Amino acid sequence: MPATRSVSSRTTRLWIVLLVALALLSFLAMRRGFVKAMGMKAEASSGTAVEQLKPGEEVKMVLELTSVKDSASVEGHVLEKQTETVYRRTPTSTAVIYDAATPVVMGKPSDIQRGAVVHITAKMADDHVLHAEKIVVLTGYIKVE
Repeated sequence: MPATRSVSSRTTRLWIVLLVALALLSFLAMRRGFVKAMGMKAEASSGTAVEQLKPGEEVKMVLELTSVKDSASVEGHVLEKQTETVYRRTPTSTAVIYDAATPVVMGKPSDIQRGAVVHITAKMADDHVLHAEKIVVLTGYIKVE
């Protein structure tokens, strides 16, 4: 019996170590996912923030589109985050240019139209115009107040 008890306690300790390691790996994976999700936060909430950008600097913002011109540029009101699903319209508007190579996520290029809500990652160019690097369509996912 003593040999069985020794093997049993060794097996129990092994399972405890494995479960603790699995819990730690799960925690680290969730933390990494949370950090990536926080990277989607809109950084620019005012026109002055956009005006102060230097060439090459990146900005992320949420816009409610007021006009789309020739599928090459958009203009819209900057939205300010209230909760995860509610944004408030600000009086500030900004323009961003894009092209056919700009990736459109959670939608398709035809979803970029007047009234759409989009999260845009853009860089300030040397000509002081924002050039979109990625457009995420949020229409239907968030509410604008």
